[in-house]
Amino acid sequence: MTAHLPRFLITGTAAAGEPVALGAGEAKHARVRRLGVGAPVALFDGAGRSYLGRLESLSREGAVVRVVEELPERDGESALELVLAIGALKADRFEWIAEKATELGVSRIQPFSSAHTLAQPSHNRQERWRQIALAAAKQSGRSAAPAIDSPIAFDAVLRMPAAVRLLFAEDGSGARLDAVAAGAAAATVLAIVGGEGGFSADELAAARAAGCHLISLGPRILRAETAALTVVALCQARWGDLGG
Repeated sequence: MTAHLPRFLITGTAAAGEPVALGAGEAKHARVRRLGVGAPVALFDGAGRSYLGRLESLSREGAVVRVVEELPERDGESALELVLAIGALKADRFEWIAEKATELGVSRIQPFSSAHTLAQPSHNRQERWRQIALAAAKQSGRSAAPAIDSPIAFDAVLRMPAAVRLLFAEDGSGARLDAVAAGAAAATVLAIVGGEGGFSADELAAARAAGCHLISLGPRILRAETAALTVVALCQARWGDLGG
């Protein structure tokens, strides 16, 4: 892991011994950090590859890093492929979830619309979402940022494949996660969380019919963003790398 080193995002792949020019924004970050020539740094491409390097030059015109070695593929990534499907929320709240869920190691975030979603799904915002995820991946020491897809309908979410498929119900009707997950191993998990309006009875029935386990998050009513991060933490603790 190179999370303690200054980290910079690069475009494309690199190899040991090669010089890599940093983009304008990343070079500015290096200047702000007042890094000296020869300082060890980490590079990552946001798609799972990361590198150890040394700063070779730094000026107002740009910065160049010499790659020392390529690190193990997907350095800093959980072995669990965790997809968070979240009901549509207001833009600022969804962006906050995108940032924090990235820090917690999700592989993909899938917004959706359903019968009781109160916010209108935000379309054509993938580039902003991607930049938020990349910044969070950089800060948290990940080598990959999660994919964040355009919103889809709830019934399409139910067709998404996964070894374990969970819907977290706010009405207390679900089982405890430890009861459902007892003895179960999973490489891929689909975790579905509703928006502010929750799920309709028909949607809960459809989820059961589609093979989803309905899971309770306890006796208290959680805001959608609280529920989403709780779900991610629970899944990473059960099947991923959170807490060892």
